[in-house]
Amino acid sequence: MKKLLLLLISLSFFACASETSSLTEEEKKELQLSNTALTINVGQSDKITILSAPQSDEEVVWTTDDEFIATVFHGVVTAHQSGTTTISVIIGDEVATCTITVPERAYELVWQDEFDGDELNLDNWTYEVNGWGGGNQELQYYTDRPENIRVKDGILTIEARKEQYEGREYTSARIITKDKRDFRYGKVEARLKVPGGRGTWPAFWMLGYGHWPEAGEIDIMEHVGFEPNTFHCALHTKNKNGMNGQNVHGKQVFDEEVSNDFHTFTMEWVENEFMGYDRIHIYVDGKLTKTFAETKQIQEAGDWPFNKEFFFILNLAVGGAWGGAMGIDDTIFEAPVLYEVDYVRVYQLKDVE
Repeated sequence: MKKLLLLLISLSFFACASETSSLTEEEKKELQLSNTALTINVGQSDKITILSAPQSDEEVVWTTDDEFIATVFHGVVTAHQSGTTTISVIIGDEVATCTITVPERAYELVWQDEFDGDELNLDNWTYEVNGWGGGNQELQYYTDRPENIRVKDGILTIEARKEQYEGREYTSARIITKDKRDFRYGKVEARLKVPGGRGTWPAFWMLGYGHWPEAGEIDIMEHVGFEPNTFHCALHTKNKNGMNGQNVHGKQVFDEEVSNDFHTFTMEWVENEFMGYDRIHIYVDGKLTKTFAETKQIQEAGDWPFNKEFFFILNLAVGGAWGGAMGIDDTIFEAPVLYEVDYVRVYQLKDVE
């Protein structure tokens, strides 16, 4: 009887031990990853490995919450732009995740014009003096007179005036950095205050060298006075330029008139940002307005000229095909009509170790 009792106790003990061992093995089969969080710089990659997984005939599936921030292929994660996303691994009903943080790109300042002093820096800029209408049926004559353009107290001011001059009814100014300062990729930032009033058309933009539109145009900021709450941005190319196909454009609408204060405009122009293709991001006051993306189809069509040097243009037009589409309110000239520029800055990516 004692032997039988000992045998039953022994069997019970081994059964419990076997059950405990079995639970431990099940725990070992939970889906676990090598990392639950990773920080990866733009353009770089890192690998997530599966440390343990349940026995299953189900396919291993890797997903990302935001492919614009980071993509994943068999555990290799590649960062494309700053932000945070989640990489998930799915095997049957089991899911494990890893949070991916892509920090802001590290830029360094390579050129700037703060418009200090009391005159325009002609090492950077050239006055364009003409009255041909800018190809847009504009009505002003661009001059280099201090009445139309001047530098004082750290501000470049372009003033549009209603006056008879060289056969035109209005005067203003336009300056360019062509053959003096040009850039390819990086980040551009400018702090600007636009005039209000129907008929005004201030812009901050860039052109490529060569014939338009094949050489390309980047409109970082355009404002037309008959849309007092709105800033526009656009790209012009051979096949999409407003004359031959609609240009690619974006806009940001404010609750108040944008001419009331200075605003900061930023362009990030990134080489090979997503799957080997370039992208251009436009921001107003730090808020993304539009992302322009190169694609395989665009590349094959030869319609992405934004891989070479471009130069800057600052101008204030009066009237024109767009600026004057709703006519010109001449009463605005009873007070100064001013386009003010605090600074223009250019940054390039730092080398990342």
